[in-house]
Amino acid sequence: MARRANAVALAVSIFAFGGSEAAFAQTEGGRSRTFSRALVVDDVGETGGIVSLRAAESSRVFLNGGTFVMGSSREEMAGALTLCRREVVQNLCDRIAPRFRTEGVAHRVTLSPFGLDRGEVSVEKYRRCVAVGRCAPPSFPPGDTRFDAPNLPVTHVGRNDASAYCEWVGGRLPTEAEWEFAARGVAGRRFPWGPNWDPGLANHGVLSREEGDDADGYLTLSPVGAFRHGRTPEGIDDLAGNVSEFVEDRFDVDDEGFGYGGGALTNPHSTSKGGPPVVRGGSFRDAAPFLRGAFRSYLLAPYSAAVGFRCAYPTPADASSP
Repeated sequence: MARRANAVALAVSIFAFGGSEAAFAQTEGGRSRTFSRALVVDDVGETGGIVSLRAAESSRVFLNGGTFVMGSSREEMAGALTLCRREVVQNLCDRIAPRFRTEGVAHRVTLSPFGLDRGEVSVEKYRRCVAVGRCAPPSFPPGDTRFDAPNLPVTHVGRNDASAYCEWVGGRLPTEAEWEFAARGVAGRRFPWGPNWDPGLANHGVLSREEGDDADGYLTLSPVGAFRHGRTPEGIDDLAGNVSEFVEDRFDVDDEGFGYGGGALTNPHSTSKGGPPVVRGGSFRDAAPFLRGAFRSYLLAPYSAAVGFRCAYPTPADASSP
């Protein structure tokens, strides 16, 4: 154990005196704070070995932006219906089909670079905003272990609360286009991890008349980042399942139920002021068709046990969130 203690002491020493790690600044709540990226010591057995030091994983991912096809073609919407018909209650799919129409029309979108939280905002992080009076407390009963645990995504907050938190950490809610770009990439992935549905890569539900599904290991919420194998190639967690996520845009469709017009766009966001907030990504309650990167929905209630959020940033941010 002495070797391990020495290794930890070495890491603490390098961290304390800077080593080769760069410091960076973050503005939070009107104050400027300077951080240095923590170092992680790989495990060293009692018999000794080589001590390996590496930078701790950043809590944010920087995306270079680019041009991608947002929304779904008619063929892709038909494919979503086919995926639905593999679920337990197949006879609901024809009734659900109009929901897929809100993904149309497929159109080219160009985005500027932006940063995005690697994971959904946790209860622990959100509580810090509540503690300084910048965010309203979540509406779940304190101590309810289904929702009130530090490493769970925060739920029972409204869109304005989510926006207030993002502002407090120097960010904002992502636009719907940014969220979809993060989930699908330039290549237009069907799911955040790739083209095919894999029930082991997300915290999801099934289309069934029964309440709940724990086949993925969780009946309700899972800790933020629990499904690491379901990450996007860029390293972003939980863009499918666990909680649906607020975005900046408001929900709007045309007279035929399609959600997007045609034509190329640059950095788009919804101009609708009266529609309900858009939520993306599906939740632990939702089946495979609703966890696709193109699927979009909305929230009519003030908050939900299955809706959370993450923040976007206009520039790269290596600092850990509060």
